[in-house]
Amino acid sequence: MTNAPGFIRTHAAEVYASLATAEECATFLPKILAIGNEEKSAGGWRNSVTPVCLAKIDAGIAKHELSDESVARFMTALLIFAQSTDNSWEAKNADDFLSKHCEGYPMSKQRVALWHAIVTTGNEWSKEKYAPLSQSLEAIPPSKRIDLRKRFPDLPPLPGDAPAGGGGVEAALAVGAGIVAVVAAWLVLRRKKAHEAA
Repeated sequence: MTNAPGFIRTHAAEVYASLATAEECATFLPKILAIGNEEKSAGGWRNSVTPVCLAKIDAGIAKHELSDESVARFMTALLIFAQSTDNSWEAKNADDFLSKHCEGYPMSKQRVALWHAIVTTGNEWSKEKYAPLSQSLEAIPPSKRIDLRKRFPDLPPLPGDAPAGGGGVEAALAVGAGIVAVVAAWLVLRRKKAHEAA
């Protein structure tokens, strides 16, 4: 029930997480991370559920209970969520997990973008608490930052990326369409003159 009040979601999710396997948590957590994020810092209803799920997934990875496909799907979902959340507590949960389990994440462009967003758009407490982390990540030379989209192609664009398709491609398509229109108009005019002459 995506429209259920937060307290109902919390209790239902807590019960499910307490009974779920690591594999089930890896499927369940991305689903609840997608619910109720329309309002700023709206993820508080997940505060008691996310750590339980992450702990089970962490243990499942350590015991090799999850398939590589499940882990890759979960990592993608968690990375996507981490790039979209403005809730510093949830960002920290995701960041800790990804730092431990996702190769390349600690030096990634996605991590730099996450903490830059938290300290520039978050509340004063978040800005003060996480400014040192953000500053240390921003100090990583851009040439040494890893873009995780090479391994996780479904990740969204990063802030500052050129628009999809690029302006050059869009301009070329517009010029091409204009040329086609001019040629089509010329052919119609030529056919009309030929018809009149006959």
